[in-house]
Amino acid sequence: MVHRFPTWWRALSVVLLSLATVTWPSAARASTTPGFTVVHQGPFALLSSRGVASFSTTLHLFPANDTANARVSIYPALVTESGLDLVVSGAGTTQRALASTGTFALKCARHGDVRFGVTVVTRGRHPPQRTCDGPAPQLRVRCGATCAGVYPLRYSVTVGGVTKPEWSLLSIGPSGVARPVDVALIETLDHNSLQHPLRAIATLQQLGHFAGSPVTLSADYESLVAIELDQGATAQWRSALEASLESPLHRAVDAPPSSIDFAGLAAHGLTTQVPQQFTLSGNLLEKLTGRYVDEPVLLSGAQSPGGLLALDRAGISDVVLPENDLTEAPSNTLTWGAPFHVAGAGGVSALSVNEPVSLLMDETSISPGRRAALLLASLAFLHFEEPNAPASRSVVIQSSVGATSTRFMSDLLSGLRHDPFDRLSPLTPLFNSSLVGTNNAPRVRALNVVTSHSTWSVHNVDSLLHLIGEVNSYAQGVKSGAVPVELRVAVARSEILANPAQRQALIDSTQNQLDAQLAQFSIDAGAITLAGAGTSLPITVISHANYTVDAVVHLVTDGLTFPKGGDIGIIMNSPTQSIRVPTSNPLGSSLTLQVLLTTPNDQVVLARTAIQVRIAGTSVVGYLLTFGSLFVLALWWWRTNRRRTHKGRHAR
Repeated sequence: MVHRFPTWWRALSVVLLSLATVTWPSAARASTTPGFTVVHQGPFALLSSRGVASFSTTLHLFPANDTANARVSIYPALVTESGLDLVVSGAGTTQRALASTGTFALKCARHGDVRFGVTVVTRGRHPPQRTCDGPAPQLRVRCGATCAGVYPLRYSVTVGGVTKPEWSLLSIGPSGVARPVDVALIETLDHNSLQHPLRAIATLQQLGHFAGSPVTLSADYESLVAIELDQGATAQWRSALEASLESPLHRAVDAPPSSIDFAGLAAHGLTTQVPQQFTLSGNLLEKLTGRYVDEPVLLSGAQSPGGLLALDRAGISDVVLPENDLTEAPSNTLTWGAPFHVAGAGGVSALSVNEPVSLLMDETSISPGRRAALLLASLAFLHFEEPNAPASRSVVIQSSVGATSTRFMSDLLSGLRHDPFDRLSPLTPLFNSSLVGTNNAPRVRALNVVTSHSTWSVHNVDSLLHLIGEVNSYAQGVKSGAVPVELRVAVARSEILANPAQRQALIDSTQNQLDAQLAQFSIDAGAITLAGAGTSLPITVISHANYTVDAVVHLVTDGLTFPKGGDIGIIMNSPTQSIRVPTSNPLGSSLTLQVLLTTPNDQVVLARTAIQVRIAGTSVVGYLLTFGSLFVLALWWWRTNRRRTHKGRHAR
């Protein structure tokens, strides 16, 4: 028996409806599991002279219309880095709570968000304030002579009968300290930023709203050239970059790709390419924003002493390194916070990125509000490690603009603006030579990597030198478009830590890219006939490039003289460009003219051809043909006239 389609469809519908009926309740329950997230938490509780402080917290409850209550507990101040890590990871602490607010109702929710304040009392009694939820919750913390430190917080929130815990941190202390830690915040425009353009652009714009907060922006040339070539989004990127760097307190630094073999370039006579790795991004950023970069450079990936020595000889004196490059990560010690020299790297001064704090910045699994509170408390913990340090200390933290959110950035920068334990600082002053070795920090640190550079073949060096010369020559002639930058970036990309075959593949690819540009030019090779001496020679140059190029036409022959010279500069800004070159003193009736089209410095030939030139006006054969034609014409005229005369006589 064959069922008709409507019958089959009705049967399938019944089955699907039955399955939906079975699974719907569990799916509905899963989508409405009660819970909460920390939208915002005040990271500091600054004690008054009476030993009273407060902080506020905003929670988002779901579902929004369920009844909810909360309890906040505080635990003993942290004294070890491992204890801090446990709270940040969500594991919390096993110690007994110092105090708890007791359970209080959350009645004043607005669209699922509820805000409440908590009062911290360290001595005496303090009458609770009234809120719409009732008396404000209090934490009575008995902490001895001083309460300054970073304390774990535990939120226990019950929504719809389900209780969920969440750990956070709170910094308690005075409203001012003698020597806060200098924090250099570097926001990096990198490949990850291009993968999340909307988020990255929003973050850059958010930076512009904090004009009074020193921030450093780093960018590599690969990301910047990709932005410049993205016709659909360049305007948005340009606007966001301009906003992020509008404030004079917002600075920019170069950040080359992590794969560049600086030591190999220097070892094989390619020293001019070392600074080129940095000037590329600086020039691109200036083109996009009009802003120049500062002197320090941000390095990523494994660095070697030979590579840093090459930078030193190229005039680069201040670098920021990943701390994992060092044999001992400064964040694992108590001797962090001062610039240092690197063993075997000449006079280069270095600072290292604090890896744990930087990783926390990019930890998107933690809600933005709680992440900002954890990060600010982590920075405060660094201050409390040595609150009475004789010299100032600094910490460098780094994040990708594509990994942060506007809410997180707003909370972080707002918190640092009011942070009594840390202060935002520009990057450049932190390299002051007087700070090297202060607070018992080592003056010299060693790198993990000891190999100076990877292997280069003779062919690598020769072909790269040839390519650099051709690209620079051609770039001088290009007057519009982004082709010169594209080619220079492609050259820079090939200067990598790799085996010779891998490097050669990139060099060859760039050479092919250049050759494709050169193939767009040609010269009309059609034969030319000159009417005589002094006649101008017509030459037509053809361009398929969609940009303007300055070039020189060279005419080479022994059979003609060019009174105004045989090298003629032209501007190729249309598909065809014609020139007329005066000639004199032709030799012979036919000659071969070699025509070359080169870059302005004559180093690269864009096109060449051989043109056959016939010179009718000075040819002996031409004269004979002319005299012969005149003789035939005269003979024809004489015979015709004589015939007419003869007929006339017969008629008489």
